[in-house]
Amino acid sequence: ELGSGTQDAGKIEFEDMFDLEEIQRLQDQFSDATGVASIITRTDGKPITRPSNFCRLCNDIIRQTEQGQRNCYASDACIGQHHPEGPIVQVCLSGGLWDAGASITVGGRHIANWLIGQVRNEAQSEEDMRAYARKIGVDEQTFIAAFHEVPTMSQEQFHRVSRALFTLANQISRIAYQNVQQFRSIVELKRIQEALRREKDFSSTMLQSFPVFFVALDRDGTTKMMNNYMLRTLGYTLQEVIGK
Repeated sequence: ELGSGTQDAGKIEFEDMFDLEEIQRLQDQFSDATGVASIITRTDGKPITRPSNFCRLCNDIIRQTEQGQRNCYASDACIGQHHPEGPIVQVCLSGGLWDAGASITVGGRHIANWLIGQVRNEAQSEEDMRAYARKIGVDEQTFIAAFHEVPTMSQEQFHRVSRALFTLANQISRIAYQNVQQFRSIVELKRIQEALRREKDFSSTMLQSFPVFFVALDRDGTTKMMNNYMLRTLGYTLQEVIGK
């Protein structure tokens, strides 16, 4: 539930807009089709969805250390900055693998990031990876063994996948905006209906309270409604006069 109708995009979260399990399936299928790891996070880098195709190096080693996880979140937030011109593609600030991100917005407000990556190419050196293992306090041999398991992908191919991600994230942003507009229309309709109901109740109460005769007839002169004062004065019940 998004609120009372005065809610604006500044209070809406990603989870308010989508079925997370449906989004999870979309994310999983994108990762399987493209061969990249994938996750959707908040703007500060904290995960919204479960990781898809995360490599052992990132999921089981780097992110299991306090400093490594902190670095990953910081890198995810950086890569996922709002950038409407296209995806942000750069080396991960934590493990040094290639990552990319596309922002998801609603009504111009940045609400989430779709991140992909965890691929390697000639840009990473084993010496740098060993140095990072020491920095975050993990066993070098274990770290390097997991590094060699990371899938390789040319920069050209990774950029193509990143552009496809950007297109998909933009489509999700449009759907989110449409969902907000639809929700607001429903809220406004309910507000109008409630106002009409209160007005009708007030009018009905006033008509029943006044010591005057009041009767509502249709075009043929058939009784549709009669107030209590008139019924009591004439000695009828409402059931006896309706339709007469």
